[in-house]
Amino acid sequence: MVITVGGVQAGADLGGVALSCLMVLAISAMTVVVRRHRETSMVAAAALSNFMGSLVSLPFAHDIAHVGGHGLAILAMFGCLQVALGLTFYMLGSRLLPSGQASLIATLETPLMPFWIWVAFRELPAVHALIGGALVIGAVIADIAGDARSRRPS
Repeated sequence: MVITVGGVQAGADLGGVALSCLMVLAISAMTVVVRRHRETSMVAAAALSNFMGSLVSLPFAHDIAHVGGHGLAILAMFGCLQVALGLTFYMLGSRLLPSGQASLIATLETPLMPFWIWVAFRELPAVHALIGGALVIGAVIADIAGDARSRRPS
């Protein structure tokens, strides 16, 4: 985390880092709740979570009224595909994994964001973001490989 956000300087950057840390805690808590209440349908909870996330995000949407048709289509695709569908699949799949491993896999979203931004908008991420992201991805792969190796019969 220190490597990834090592280049922050402005107050807005620090606020973003704080929100990112809060997001990690919220996802971790959500994973524990999903695992603890496996018998309860979490799809409705995921929908409520998305709605509440939208409400919390509104104060940060300064020029939302000036979004054109193309921008609105991109926002709708992001909301429906990446957020709603991704969170629903995560909640359904996290019931099948240990909560620690599910949370670790969920952390892949953050280091992969610069990659998707580069693909979609050709914006090059900072070197420290790439290094930090590579470390997180490597840790997740090592954990999954180690878990698979320990489950293999001797």
